[in-house]
Order: sequence, then structure tokens, then C-alpha cells
Amino acid sequence: MKILTTLFGKKNQLEFFEDKNGIHHFGGKVPKGFKFPENNFLAGFQYLGKISNMDPKFNWLPFDLNLICPILTDFEALYLDYSDNSNPKIIHPENSESITSAYSELTIDSEIIYEEKKFSIRDFMGINDDNEYEIFAITGKPQPNFESEPVLIPKCPKTNKKMRFVVQIFSNNHLKSEQKNFESEDDYEEKIHQHMNFWCDGSIIIFLEPTSKVVYYSIANT
Repeated sequence: MKILTTLFGKKNQLEFFEDKNGIHHFGGKVPKGFKFPENNFLAGFQYLGKISNMDPKFNWLPFDLNLICPILTDFEALYLDYSDNSNPKIIHPENSESITSAYSELTIDSEIIYEEKKFSIRDFMGINDDNEYEIFAITGKPQPNFESEPVLIPKCPKTNKKMRFVVQIFSNNHLKSEQKNFESEDDYEEKIHQHMNFWCDGSIIIFLEPTSKVVYYSIANT
């Protein structure tokens, strides 16, 4: 799908930090009443957390955004329609059954539930060599911790508008796996599944177009 445009330039950002009084959370169980889209991904969707639009920095969100993604698969780009924000639908890819995974032990019912932690956001001056392994997630203007390629902003497949950056979450072992229903025979792979991670050492980048309520997910390695 050729619906990406390039973003140039850098701006200061905001970081998510652990806060017992925070109104955002990452990890945890799927909220009551929320349904994963019908799909045939190996391991299906995993629940990643919720961004609250009660935060002034996120008052542009049309609703509290529950983050879900088939992070154990090799998908390239995922577009979900959250018109019904408790029952999102897949726009792309349409052939979820053909998406492969690097983890051979997975079945369609495989699941990981991550520990839940609350977060708030604060200003910071960006990712650098000193803090790159400490940052859990960022928001504000997109400025990934890899700079070998331009940052790409997706366009909404329904409106063709540029989408707004929501969050980038990194694989820095902040959230442990609380429970899972599968086990890898490979010790390295089993270790990988002990924390929330994105293709081992990558990050997940999430955008949303407020008028269409379409959400975009992609994973990239550093």
C-alpha cells in the first residue's frame, strides 16, 4: 500500500514514565467489552495498553485508545478501523492467514498477557546514547531512536489525510510477561517472550487519523 509520505525535521518530544497515579497504562488484560478483530494471524492480537484522551496532550484523540497488535507475527503494516472503538476491524492486511512468524511454536490461539503499569508523560529533549535503553515510550513529534532512514508518516486509507503520531514503544524490558499459554523449545526465544518486545529489539510506532478513526501500527528494528 503506497500511502506513506516522508517527514523531515526534528522536534522535542514527550516521554512516558512510570507513575502510580498515571492515567495511561501499558500491559494488562483486555478490557471488558473490548473485542479483538476477526483474524487468522498466528497468535492473533496481543493487548498492549491504553492511551487516555483525558490527558491534555491527547485531547485530540476521539476516545481512549486501546492498543492491540499481532506483534508476534511478521506483518509489515496494520490499519485498523476504530469507528466502533470497542470492536475495531481490519482494513489491511486482508490476508492475515498468510502472515508468517519467526516463532515456530505459535498457534492461532497463542497469547501473552503483560504486567500492567501506569504511566504519565513529561517533556524531555529526545533519545540519545545515554538514555536510549531506559526510555519506554515517546509521544509528541515522531523522532525514532534510529536515524538511518527518514521517518515515514502514513496516510489514512479512508481519507488520504496524514495520520497523527500517537506513541512509539521500545523493547527495553519494562513490562514482564505475566502469563502466556505457549512455551518455546529454544532458550533464546523463550527469553524473548519474558518481556513485551517488538521483533526482539525493535519498536512499535502507532498513528491515528482522528476524523476516520483509523489506527496504523508498524514495527521496525533499530
